[in-house]
Parts: sequence; structure tokens; C-alpha cells
Amino acid sequence: MVARNDITGDAIQTKTASHAYRDNYDIIFRKGNTMSPSVEQMKKGTCGCGRSPTGDCCGWHALTEDEFEDRREKYETGKVDLSGKDL
Repeated sequence: MVARNDITGDAIQTKTASHAYRDNYDIIFRKGNTMSPSVEQMKKGTCGCGRSPTGDCCGWHALTEDEFEDRREKYETGKVDLSGKDL
């Protein structure tokens, strides 16, 4: 028995994949497609931007240069934790 659309009464069936679908599928899911170095580094447990004092990503890549310098100084003196919360 064929499934039918309750409103239109048309038969519900899967269409074949178009060329555009196949091309985009290959672009997105292509085997051997490498990730950007920063993502690969973060998967290994290392910081991709080089700012983290622990080597693990702690979000400091999103800070401006001035914010980064301030946060690093406060972290190194023990005034804040990695997230910037006062200790």
C-alpha cells in the first residue's frame, strides 16, 4: 500500500538525488577532508591560538589584545581563574 498525503492525496515517494545534491554532499562529507589546524590541535587537547597558559583551549582566542594581556597578568598573579572569575 502506497503512503498518501492526507491533504493533497498525492503518493508519498522519495525522489532521486539531483546532481546539485550529490555535488554538495561530496563537498561537505568528502573523505580525506582535513580540518583546520586549530580544530585538530584542540581535539588533541592543545590550544589553537597559543594564548592558553595550560595548553588547553580556555576561550582566550576571543579576547582582544588588551583583554588578553589583562587576563593573563591577573591569571599569572593568582587574582582570577582561567574564565576570569575573581579568586
